[in-house]
Amino acid sequence: MGSEALVVDESLFLGKGSKRICYRHPEDASKCIKIDLNEKRKITPKELKYYQRYARKGIRFDLIAPYYGEVNTNEGKGYVFSLASDYNGEISKDVRFYLKTCRNDEILDDVFKGMLELKRFMVSHGIMTTLVEHHNMIYQRITPHSGKVIFIDGIGNNQFFPSANYVHVHAKRVIRRKWFKFEQRLMGWNRDKPHIYKRFKALSEART
Repeated sequence: MGSEALVVDESLFLGKGSKRICYRHPEDASKCIKIDLNEKRKITPKELKYYQRYARKGIRFDLIAPYYGEVNTNEGKGYVFSLASDYNGEISKDVRFYLKTCRNDEILDDVFKGMLELKRFMVSHGIMTTLVEHHNMIYQRITPHSGKVIFIDGIGNNQFFPSANYVHVHAKRVIRRKWFKFEQRLMGWNRDKPHIYKRFKALSEART
């Protein structure tokens, strides 16, 4: 980590959650910098322990946002992650955006295909997450009508007794359960939107 602080400001702002703020990297548009908001209760170092565990297992990171290291910023220690962009150079939008605005069946089908591939990938490799949410996944459009869904936030295990960290069959069960809760919640929210509801129903029933 270099000694000279990178300057992040409103012009680079990407988003802010309850625990972290995210900026575009000022020197590399293909990366972003996440900064923990609570210095005493940082969540990123905990997340990185899981990244290290999965890297040791040789798990690929094409469906999880890759991590590149630490940097000093004018707002404190930052953690550098990949920032996905679409075929046209625009920053990839989260799945929530497509669920709310997209009326193109071909694109929606591809978004849900990407979510199923991500779900199967996480179950197969035991990739733990604290929470499955539509704003924790982005849809990267490789072409105008095809792409992939990437998990960008929330890697880790928030079980009180984290047995899933050590027993693979437990990990699969926990991951399936979290995806199921997400799917059921989104089905409930979209009962008045048949084009979304039916796709979540199919996602929930698909074998993993």
